[in-house]
Amino acid sequence: MVPDVEKVSRGLGLEEIKRTTRANENKDHPGESERESQTVTPPEAAQPSPTAAPIQPPNGGAEAWLFASRGLSSTFGVFLEYYQTELLPGKSASTLSWVGSVQSTFVTIVGILTGPLTDRGLLRPVMIVGHFMVVFGMFMLSLAKEYYQVLLAQGFCVGLGAGAINIPAFAIISSKFTTRRPLALGCASTGASIGGIIFPIMFRRLTPDSGFGWAVRAIAFVNLGISIPTLIILCRKPGTRAPKARMVMDPRAFREPIFGMFAAALFFQFLAYYIPLFYLTTYARARVHTGTNFAFYLLAISNAASFFGRTMPYMLGARVTPIQILIFWDAVGIILLFSWISVSSTAGMVVWTIAWGFLSGVLVTAPAASTSHPTLSPSLDVIGARLGMSWATAAVGVLIGAPIAGALADIGKAQFAHAQIFAGAVMAAAVVLLTVPLVAAQRFNGRRSES
Repeated sequence: MVPDVEKVSRGLGLEEIKRTTRANENKDHPGESERESQTVTPPEAAQPSPTAAPIQPPNGGAEAWLFASRGLSSTFGVFLEYYQTELLPGKSASTLSWVGSVQSTFVTIVGILTGPLTDRGLLRPVMIVGHFMVVFGMFMLSLAKEYYQVLLAQGFCVGLGAGAINIPAFAIISSKFTTRRPLALGCASTGASIGGIIFPIMFRRLTPDSGFGWAVRAIAFVNLGISIPTLIILCRKPGTRAPKARMVMDPRAFREPIFGMFAAALFFQFLAYYIPLFYLTTYARARVHTGTNFAFYLLAISNAASFFGRTMPYMLGARVTPIQILIFWDAVGIILLFSWISVSSTAGMVVWTIAWGFLSGVLVTAPAASTSHPTLSPSLDVIGARLGMSWATAAVGVLIGAPIAGALADIGKAQFAHAQIFAGAVMAAAVVLLTVPLVAAQRFNGRRSES
C-alpha cells in the first residue's frame, strides 16, 4: 500500500507544479488562464478508485447487438432421426450421435483459439473463416452418402466454422455491455432458437418432395443469406486489440479454485445438456408413439420455448445475477431429467418439451454471462480467453454425453431409463460444483455494494 500512496502523492505534486507554471506563464493573460483553469482536474479526482474498472464498456451500440447464432447444433435431433431411419439405418444411435457431438464440441472448444485471437484484434479473419466453413460444410453434407462423409461435413466442417463464430460473438458482446450484458447475450443467442424452429420444419417439409440433398442445400442457402450482411457489417473495420497480448490458453486459470470449480460444473452440465435435444424426437416416436411427423415438430417446439429461456430470466436486471440464474435452473434441470422417465403420453410429451426447451435456453446463455463476472474474469481484456477456456471444458462433456446416452439406451426396445438417470445424476453434480463460484460472487457483490 505504501508505494501506491507515494505514487499518488508524486502524481499530485507534479500536477500542482504544472498548474503553478501555467499560472505564472499566463499571469499577463487572465482570459487564457481562466480558460485553462476550467479544464484542470481537481486533486481528489486524480485518485484512482479501488473499484473502478480500467476500461468502461459503452453498454450498447449498434454493432454490439448484431451477433446471432444459427441453431444448427440444436437442430441435429431431426438429422439423427433421419440418419437412423433413412440414410444410415445400419448404424447404431451411439455411433450416429458422434456426428452431433463432434459438431457441438467444436462449437465450444474452438473458443480456446478464437477467444484469444479476438482479444488480439483478429475478429475480421476469424468471422470470415467461420462463416465460410459453416456454409461450405452444409453444401458438402447435401452430397454425403456414407457415415464418414456426414461426420466430416456436418461434424467437423460445420462444427469448426460455428465454433469460430460462437465464442468471439459472446466475447465482443460481453466487452460492450455492463448492466445490460446478460440480456444482450440472451438476445444475441436467440438466433439459435429461431434457426432451431425454422430448420427442422424446412428439413421435414422438403425432404419427402425434394430429397435429402436439396433439403440440406436449402438450409445452406439460408445460412449464406445470413452470412453476407453479417460480414459486410462486421468486417468494415478490424477488431479492437486488447492492451496486452494474451496467451492462447492460460493453465493457471484452472488452478484458481473459483474458476476451476466453475469450469468443472460446466463439464457436468453439458454432459447432460444435449441428451434430450438429440433424443427427443426418437423418444417421442419410439416410446410415446406420437408418429414421425409430430416427433419432428417437437424439436421445433423445444427451440421455440428456448427463445424465451434465453431472454426472460435476464429481464430481472441486477436484482438476480447470471450465476444465480444458472444454478437455479440447473437444479430445475435435475427435476426435469428425472421426470422425463415418466412421460408416456402425447400431452405430457408436449408439456415436458416446452419446459426443457425453456430450460435449455437458460443453460446455454447463463454460463457466458456468468464468466464475465470479476471473480471469474479479472478484467475485460481476458473475457475472450476465459470464455474459450470454460467452454473448452464444457466441450468435453458435449462430446461424450450423447454417445454415452446412446449406449445406455436401447432404442429397439424403447428403453431410455438408464440414459435419463445418467443425465439427471450428472446435472446434480453440476449444481454441487456451482455452489463455490456462487458463494464467491455473492461475497464480491456484497463487498462492492458496501464500498
